[in-house]
Amino acid sequence: MILFTSDLDRTLIYSKRMMEIFPPFTEAMVVEHRAGEAMSMMTQETATLLQKVQQQTLFVPVTTRALHQYKRIHFINDLCPAFAITSNGGTILDKGQPYEKWTKALSRRIEDSSIPREDMLKHFQSIKSDKWLQRSLYIDDLFYVHHVDLEVLQHDELQAMIQEFDAHGWYVLLQGKKLYFMPKVLTKEAAIEYMKEFCTYDVHIAAGDSIMDYGMLAMADLAFTPNHGDLKDKQPKVLHNTTYSAHDGEAFTKDLLETVLQMASQQTVV
Repeated sequence: MILFTSDLDRTLIYSKRMMEIFPPFTEAMVVEHRAGEAMSMMTQETATLLQKVQQQTLFVPVTTRALHQYKRIHFINDLCPAFAITSNGGTILDKGQPYEKWTKALSRRIEDSSIPREDMLKHFQSIKSDKWLQRSLYIDDLFYVHHVDLEVLQHDELQAMIQEFDAHGWYVLLQGKKLYFMPKVLTKEAAIEYMKEFCTYDVHIAAGDSIMDYGMLAMADLAFTPNHGDLKDKQPKVLHNTTYSAHDGEAFTKDLLETVLQMASQQTVV
């Protein structure tokens, strides 16, 4: 059995903007709606491939999205994966329900390794600027996402924040226009490592596009990342278990899922 842990956005599913940048060769379908508006898409072809992957592997969606945002992706939820991981590792879903033992264990880890959220916010309030800070979101009582003006936020300011909060147990990362503040122990790979205790598998395959997926890819037996992702540009070092694909967008997703299916067909059925 193959354990297949995969990021969602820009790895398996794509925004309308991404679909326009990297036009697919086959017809697209909507896999997520918000208030009746189409938000994320796949092609009919990759959707069919993912259905087969779900049937032939232990497929685990892994996302930084908040739990309610993950639940909007109706196509993924309709696959009824045995496990899913949301909130960058903050929540493990077991048959669609949060696994409370992990929630409690993670809470203890955060408490033991980083300053309290209230103290972190006091530090942040003293250095933030309304000139570059546009709005802030607190995700699932775990971490912050700050939307920032990249033309105003200076590189030196960012580096100073990264260094200061690292000393307090908080990870600061700029992804596009989003500035993440996370407890350092809140990672996708930590949740996967915990979840693995309940899984029976022979090979672990992982896929993801961003630096937030680095740890998940590093822990896998085999991993894949797309050409359009930023992981290859921000990674601490090259991952020798990882295929750095030449494909972008849906072309990457198609190649990824076909590879996973090919490997699944080679597994010995016990």
